[in-house]
Amino acid sequence: MGSKKTWVLISLGIILFLCIAGAIVFLLREEDTDSKNRAISVYKVSYTKVTGMKITQQDSVIDMVKTNGVWQFRDQAGVSVDQGSMESALTMVCYLFAQDKLYDEVENLSNYGLDPAVMQVEIELDDGTNQTVRFGSFTSARDGVFMTLSGSDALYVYDLDSYSILENAAKAMRDLTIDIDADALDTIEIMRASGARIPVLMTKILENQRVGLESWMLQSPFTAIANAKAVSLVKSFFASPRYSSFVADTVSDDYGLNSDSAYIYLKESSGKSVKIWIGNRLESGRYYCMQEGRNGVYELASGFEALLEIETENLFPTAVFPVSAENPVNVSINLGSETFQLDQSAGGGFSLNGETLTEDVANTLFAYLAELQFRGVVEQETITAEPNATIILEQSGNELIYRFYGYRNDYYAVEFNGSGSLSGYIKADHLAVLVAAFNEATKG
Repeated sequence: MGSKKTWVLISLGIILFLCIAGAIVFLLREEDTDSKNRAISVYKVSYTKVTGMKITQQDSVIDMVKTNGVWQFRDQAGVSVDQGSMESALTMVCYLFAQDKLYDEVENLSNYGLDPAVMQVEIELDDGTNQTVRFGSFTSARDGVFMTLSGSDALYVYDLDSYSILENAAKAMRDLTIDIDADALDTIEIMRASGARIPVLMTKILENQRVGLESWMLQSPFTAIANAKAVSLVKSFFASPRYSSFVADTVSDDYGLNSDSAYIYLKESSGKSVKIWIGNRLESGRYYCMQEGRNGVYELASGFEALLEIETENLFPTAVFPVSAENPVNVSINLGSETFQLDQSAGGGFSLNGETLTEDVANTLFAYLAELQFRGVVEQETITAEPNATIILEQSGNELIYRFYGYRNDYYAVEFNGSGSLSGYIKADHLAVLVAAFNEATKG
């Protein structure tokens, strides 16, 4: 009997709880409906009538115009625009509702962050008229922002959710292009993200200053011919130069952007340049970055670690000499007691120390030259002795000068063009094989 009474009480409790819960839900729905009904319609126009829109936030200006039904930047017709974000922004300002109307007239708009405005949106209509909406600072409850509309002295509160949609749409519509032409570069400078704070500097060699197959010169961290693959890697990343996304207008410590940041500096032969400071790396593999002379923090696409972490041995080619049998040059070898002079004659053949060579022998010598390879990067050491050997390549009055110094017993360290800096090192016996080939050729 007691058990039956207990179950009755439990059932009544459950029914009572459900009734209370239902009443709460009903009241909340009613309150939400009333809240929506209380939203104030400030301005309404069909977005199809809008032909232009300009969004200004501090120094950032996004100026759009609709051409043949497609939105594009007013002064950059070739730059793509996120059409979906554009439509979202238009919806927010074409169907403008306020959360509340505070005053019919306000004397000092600066008290509300509206002079100047935090964000100002101007729209142009197909009838030649325009409308401007200004958004100011947050309300004290931080549940909205202050707002005014051109042609009215009233002060409104715009709800925070709608403002966030408008703000995010403006971010997505930022101009993400990087104004640089990879094919016109003549200077590349990279401060790597790790290791010694010494920049990698590569400069293009003009065609009339080239001797052999070299096209770029490495100026730092030492002087050498630059690896064409490293240059191609840079060009591939900037073949379609643009940032992945816009992040924020202001810099904070979270982005890792400071005076010691890594950077990429690119300059065209025309003098136009861009410098991109690199910050922290995200889990996605992208990097926070800032462009010098441009406001805002952006994201740089993933994969850039191949540049920002490039190994020193990949900065210069494996082959010591930029020559081949198909690209011959004049060669001078000096080993103190032994000297060899390989010269191209006017007829196209070659002579060694004044004696004419057969084509096969000349090709063999150039094959030996082309096969001499670096075995690694020299650790920083001072040049104190005279070189063990000097090899000079010459073409049309241009020269490449290589000096070889004893290094760790079995190797020679290479100094290039009298720079005073050692680059890579080669095996001593490989140079001996090259010299032996030239010595054999002198004997016919």
